[in-house]
Amino acid sequence: MTWAFAFLLIFLGGFTLSLVTGFARRLLHPTELCDHVVVPSHEHVRSLRYPAADLLASFLTVFGLISLTVYGLTKAAPSHAIGAGAVAGVIGIFALRSWLCRVCDPCEHLAADCGKVRVVREIPANGYGQVEVTLAGSLLKLAARTEADEAIPVGAVVDVLESTESVVVVSSTSQPAR
Repeated sequence: MTWAFAFLLIFLGGFTLSLVTGFARRLLHPTELCDHVVVPSHEHVRSLRYPAADLLASFLTVFGLISLTVYGLTKAAPSHAIGAGAVAGVIGIFALRSWLCRVCDPCEHLAADCGKVRVVREIPANGYGQVEVTLAGSLLKLAARTEADEAIPVGAVVDVLESTESVVVVSSTSQPAR
């Protein structure tokens, strides 16, 4: 077996693993990454369905592709191709993870895209409930809290005052429910 064939097998193994675990589908549809329920950014990696398989698929695919390219185009020694593939695989894991987590976190877009949202789970006084918001065409449910002394009922339209990770602070408005 030649080195090029070995690198090709590693690439195909990583690509197949990404297809089997659904990782490839989540790459093509990143807004479905969190299944429309937003979790804090520090929990993104844990919230993925198969995080270990995703890391392995990412590494193997990038490692195999870069090693095959370096070995095939430059006729470098196999050890140089393996080193380049390993470095690219590790960088690929971190770049891909940061991109996927950023896509899933709506906090950057929340203040600009929505000022008013609808309550889907009652928000008790000084407590937590849930609101529904559409961001970039995806319907998301976010944890919501209010600092008011009265509960906000389901269906009420509220203003988003601030957001911290996946929790938004809201206040009630006088508008009727949508």
